[in-house]
Amino acid sequence: MANADYHETRSSGAAWLYAPIVLILFLGGALSVAAYAYGDPQLTMMESLAAGFGGLAALIVGLFAAAFGIVVGLLGALLGIVAAGGAVAMTLFIVGSPIIAIILIVMLMRRSKSDCPDPGAHEITE
Repeated sequence: MANADYHETRSSGAAWLYAPIVLILFLGGALSVAAYAYGDPQLTMMESLAAGFGGLAALIVGLFAAAFGIVVGLLGALLGIVAAGGAVAMTLFIVGSPIIAIILIVMLMRRSKSDCPDPGAHEITE
């Protein structure tokens, strides 16, 4: 028999919408109180609110700029790795090409054991 006390509830995503708003308001208020309390020239209430929320806006912009800098830095590192790999491949090609050419020339210059240029033309059958 099913549990009669069980019922499924669906919560909305409003908490995820309101959490950043509440966090911004709380942090901006805290910075405003700090600017009002610890400002060297005594600030007015409106100046401290502007300083607090302006400082919070600067922090948020700085975080976005840091994230953008990380992405650009990672793309630059990837480009550097590709360029370094190409440089290694080019170096191996430049060093390896003469060695392969010398080996092929030596193989072509070898004299065969018989005087016939095409030994397959007259095979010996038993």
